[in-house]
This record gives sequence, C-alpha cells and structure tokens, in this order.
Amino acid sequence: MFKIVAPLALCIALATSACSSTNYNKDEVPDVSPATLYSTARAAMSAGNLGEARQYLEAIDSRYPFGQLSEQVQLDLIYVYYKSRESDLTSAQIKRYLRLSPTSQYADYVTYMKGLNEIQKRSDIIQDFFGLDRSQKDPTNYLAAFKTFKGLIETYPDSPYVPDARQRMIFIKNEMAKRELLIAKYYNERGAYLSSIRHCQNVLYAYRGTPHLKEALELMVENYNNLNLPEAANNTKAVLAASFDGKNYIYTKDPSQIQRLNKGSDEPWYKKLDVFDLFG
Repeated sequence: MFKIVAPLALCIALATSACSSTNYNKDEVPDVSPATLYSTARAAMSAGNLGEARQYLEAIDSRYPFGQLSEQVQLDLIYVYYKSRESDLTSAQIKRYLRLSPTSQYADYVTYMKGLNEIQKRSDIIQDFFGLDRSQKDPTNYLAAFKTFKGLIETYPDSPYVPDARQRMIFIKNEMAKRELLIAKYYNERGAYLSSIRHCQNVLYAYRGTPHLKEALELMVENYNNLNLPEAANNTKAVLAASFDGKNYIYTKDPSQIQRLNKGSDEPWYKKLDVFDLFG
C-alpha cells in the first residue's frame, strides 16, 4: 500500500508546488534593466527553476512590452508555461505570438509547441508518473495535435521540427487505432457485433498503417462468424492474408516502415490519412 500511496503523495506535492510557484508579487522583481532581468530569467531556466524564470519573464513582458527583448521573452514564456503544464496559458501565449508575429522566423517553432501543448492537454502529472494508458480518453486533443503537426509539415517542410512532428503523428495514429480497437473489443464482449465491426473498419480505413490492424481484422472475422456471415468472414480473411503475407504490405513493428509494394503514388502518408473524415 505504501508503494502506491507514497508516489501518489509525491505527485500531489509536485502539483501543489508547481501551482504555488505562480503565486508571487510581481513588485518583488527588482527595478533593473530588461537585460539584467532577462539574464536572471535565462539563468533560472537553465537551472530548471521555472517559477523564478516565469516571474522575471512576465515582469519584462509587462514592463517593456515593446522592447528589444519582447519577441524572445514571448517565446520563452511559451516554453516555461508548457514545461510548467500551464496548458491554458501556453495556448493563450501561442495565439498572442502568432497574432502579433505571423511571419516570424520562429513561427514553425511556435506551431510545433502548439502541437506539443495539445498532446499534453490529454494527460496530467499523475498519469505521466504512473505511465497510465491514455488511449481510451477523449481523442479531441489528439486530433487537434495531429492537425497542427500536419500543418507544420505542409507549411514549413524544411523546419528542423518536422522529423519529430512526423514521429508524433505516428504516435497519435497508433493511439487512435488502439482506442478504436479497445472500443471494438468492448462491443464484441457484449455481443454488439455490428458495432464492433464498425470500429474495426475504422482501424482498417483510417489507421491501417499501425500495429493494431492485424488484430482488428482478426476481430472482424470473429464478429462475422458470430453473426453467421461466412462470406464476409472469408473476405476479411482474404484481406488479412493479403495484408500480412508480404504480397501487398510489408509489416514491421515500426509503423513508419509499413508501405505498399505496389505504390500508386509518392504522396506522403500523412496526406493520405484523413482521420478527420471519421471524427468530424
């Protein structure tokens, strides 16, 4: 019991301390030059003291909103808010930056941070600490993050953040496929075979380049057999065999390596994948 309670208490303490670090008097920040204030803020960021960094950055932002350091301070605030798990503040700061500096050379970075923040909205510090499965949660934030990363890749194809954005899109796609499969299993266990089939089909149509495709097809076969539909079951078996015998698809544990041998086009996979048609 102690092994469970102690980490939980630690997480609560960390969350409480993170919140308390925001309760400060801005007048406590000394009245010195913005360069001196920024130097202190950067030192605090380097030391991992996000509360102090935020205190000094916000002081610069409020005292010198149009100073030479204004843009960099706004960028640093995005990072500090994100690392402090202040999702709403992060979103507001991102919107503010993109509104004031839409053609900034750092717009790709801010867009990337927007995607990261949307992913973070799906979790909390306790979930991260215990490594809890988040695939069954509301997918709204994941879909928003996917759309943001897709926009980053298409708008800034040469950005250094593109490779990581691609990997996070793959992660989101896998999580969405896992969620659909879990729902399909839920309906299957309760005898709602048609509903189970529909969610298996979502995996087939929207998330076929994931490790969950094989299990989804196998569950479809089971559902069709339970409904006494041998022809549909046999057709699904044929798709299953064709998908995993090396004729049509190469399957590996790395979703990024799944590809069709008989490619019809060189269009990027993320453009072919249109999850928003399924979820609105």
